[in-house]
Amino acid sequence: MKNYRRFLYSTLETRFKTIMIGSLARVEQYFGYLWGHGEEELTDKQKEFRELWEELRTEILNHGNFQIRKGLDEVDEIMDANDNRYEYKFIMNNHRRER
Repeated sequence: MKNYRRFLYSTLETRFKTIMIGSLARVEQYFGYLWGHGEEELTDKQKEFRELWEELRTEILNHGNFQIRKGLDEVDEIMDANDNRYEYKFIMNNHRRER
């Protein structure tokens, strides 16, 4: 069960990080020209936008990583609850004894 749990956590973490990074990459693809994405020489306005972008990007990554940790903790709690649950199976015999 531990290997399954480790695999599940790793897979979920990777998926959510991929969502975050992929989304940031698309913002850069569409709006990167504002801060000179991929350029070496920047105008003063591009430098200003670059600074704003870096702040926003950091906030997004920090928030996303925090939510990933909280989500994995919640999954862990659910998995622990299921591991500690007892299940009883009653087998009923439909034959009655006749006297």
